Formats: sequence, C-alpha cells, structure tokens
Amino acid sequence: MLYSSLLNGLSTRRQALRSMLSLGTLAAAGTASLAACAAPEQPPRAGRRQPIDFNDPAQSLRAFLKLTGDLDPSVETLGWFGGDVFAVLGPDQPLKKLMGIQGFGVLRVSPQGDNVYRVFNRELALYTHPETGKFIDTWTNPFTGEEVEVFPIQNMIVNAEVAPVSRMDFDGTIVEIPFTAPWSIQRDNVLSLFELHTVVPNPMKPEAWPRESAGPVLRISEIFQRNGKLAELEDPDRSWADYTGTWTRIGPWMPWMMQGQAPGYLLYRTFMDRTGTAENLPPALRARAERDYPEYFQAPGDETWGMPNDSSFGVFMERNEPRPAPGEDQG
Repeated sequence: MLYSSLLNGLSTRRQALRSMLSLGTLAAAGTASLAACAAPEQPPRAGRRQPIDFNDPAQSLRAFLKLTGDLDPSVETLGWFGGDVFAVLGPDQPLKKLMGIQGFGVLRVSPQGDNVYRVFNRELALYTHPETGKFIDTWTNPFTGEEVEVFPIQNMIVNAEVAPVSRMDFDGTIVEIPFTAPWSIQRDNVLSLFELHTVVPNPMKPEAWPRESAGPVLRISEIFQRNGKLAELEDPDRSWADYTGTWTRIGPWMPWMMQGQAPGYLLYRTFMDRTGTAENLPPALRARAERDYPEYFQAPGDETWGMPNDSSFGVFMERNEPRPAPGEDQG
C-alpha cells in the first residue's frame, strides 16, 4: 500500500500489477521477527522545527517517506488496514457488501543518496465474514451460489525505488512518477493524498482463464489519505511521523471469486493506521498471521532488490490452474 500517486508515463502499458494490485501499505519467522517492526521511542518535542517546502519534490518525498515509513534504514514499519469490500453492480443498484478485509504491511526505507530511496515492502490481507468479522477460508458467491476457496492477498515482495522523479519497472512497464503528491495543512494537521488511476492489460487472459479473468484489461484506482502532525514532520530529530488514514481501491473481481467477465467491479473501503509493532495489531489478525503467515512480519531483505514484485493476480496464477465450470469433469 505504499505507492498510489497519479501515474504518468506508461511507456508500454503492459501491467503495473506487481505493485499496485496488492492491497496496497507490503523472512524470518516466529516471534523473534516481531521486534524488527518496533519503532524507537521518540516522544513529542517542544523545541526544534525545520519548516518543509512541500512544493519542493525532494522535500515532499522525504516528508512522505517519514510519514509512511521511517527514514532510519534499520527500522521496519508495520501498518494495519481494515474495512469492507463491496460489489458495484450498476447505476441502478446500491453497493452490495460482500466481505470484510484486514491486513498489514511491513516496509523498510533504504536511502541511496542524491534523494533516491529504495523501499522494501511486504503485505498480507485476509478476508472476513461481512457480519461476524471472523476470517473465512471459503465464500459463497451471492451471484452464482457457488462456494469457492478464498485466496488471501500474499505479496512477499513489493519493492520500489523512488526519487523526486521516479522510474519504476512494473514487470516490463516503465512508469515515471514525478513526486507531486498533494499536501494540505490545516493548523498543525498534515493531510497527505496519494493516488493512482490506470488501465493496463490483464496478464490473466480470458481465453486461458475463462472463469477467473475479469477481461482483457484491468481498470484500477487506489487512493491513500494519511493524516499526521506537522510538528512531527518538521522535527529534525525524528525519523518518522505518526499517521492514521484511509485506503480506497476500485478494481476488477478477484480471480478466486469465479466471476469471469460478469458486469461490475469491487470497491475496497478501509481505515489504516501506523500500528508500529505487531503487538498493536488486532489480536485475531496477529494470531492468524503468526500461525499461518509468520514470514510476513518482516520486510524483504536487500537480496530481493531487482526481483519481480508480487501482485494478487500474479500470485494466484503461480499457485493455481484454471478451474473448470461447475459440473465439468476435472480430470
């Protein structure tokens, strides 16, 4: 969930999936890795402040990374998000709540000099029952009546190099992103908006994945809004600033829903929070992740730089085969 800005300069328009389809802020196992997510105690200070020129791309980028992650390369930042997933069916129908979602991302910022930063990010999200809030392993599609297996968001690598003007390679698509994210200052409150809107070819071709593919192209929007304190951003002795916010995503049906090219799409509406440490996650989410996905409590290591990024679609394709229609011979 780290990068969501106005996407400019798609040179080949293949797919920006490897970073943007992953819901968004994101490998040692076990409880020993939890300490890596803890940010050092930095109590509020009454004194020093260094004004930020948010119109300067370099200062704006540094402020954003301070708000989103931590400028100290030895610190990993854990952020939580949670909310609901809705079906958008048409102009004459209300949104239909399908399920809930809860997850977290762990990221690490590595300064490279000359205002260039590498960000190492890993993210996990689990779907929940829309009424009970309990994690679900199967889901009954309300449009078809079919029970399907739920496939969590499991993105082990979502890395990027950012600069005042960044060039990112998303699986063959070169994306140029000038860092011009809007900022709004209200008294001592800082409001950060970062969003991405694009249409890209779908790597999951309908002819090969007739039940899973939403079509030949994917329209995706992601909107991140973060609220922080200007005093924390302007404090030169702090390497991070606290935030709360929201994450909204508009995108196609997920492949595991077996919706094919049925009309409609998904709307994710969530809150997010700089949880800081795994101990501050909702207890049920932490327990489930510790049991089934302990490797997600630590950001990717330096050795992952240059490896392909993960996306929900790519991971699904790697771990599954196209499903036959109900009643068809699966042999």
